[in-house]
Amino acid sequence: MCVWEQFLTVTKELKHTVEQPVTDQNRAGIIADIQKLLAKRDDLLPHLPQPSRSEQELVRAVGNHDLVINQKMEFLFEGLKRDMRNMKKQKKSKQSYTNPYQSISGYDGMYLDHKK
Repeated sequence: MCVWEQFLTVTKELKHTVEQPVTDQNRAGIIADIQKLLAKRDDLLPHLPQPSRSEQELVRAVGNHDLVINQKMEFLFEGLKRDMRNMKKQKKSKQSYTNPYQSISGYDGMYLDHKK
């Protein structure tokens, strides 16, 4: 199997992994799988020769798969960012509920000397 065929195989596996439905329960596993497949692709990149005429079709297939992979990974990344923002908001609202006077200045009723 030539290097371009191996690269195409790893790219197809990555595309299949990215196209899986993502839930809160399986998100960490899918991200770990994506990272492993991206590492495999990264290892193959330096060994890719200039494509011959017979390998041009493989290169086009890899390019088409890459477009889909990039779109799906961007969608996954946006979902992850949205969930992180929501968790941050929930944490802040929980803290303000448990200690509602935390944000009030501590200088109330204190004598402050402004002289140096």
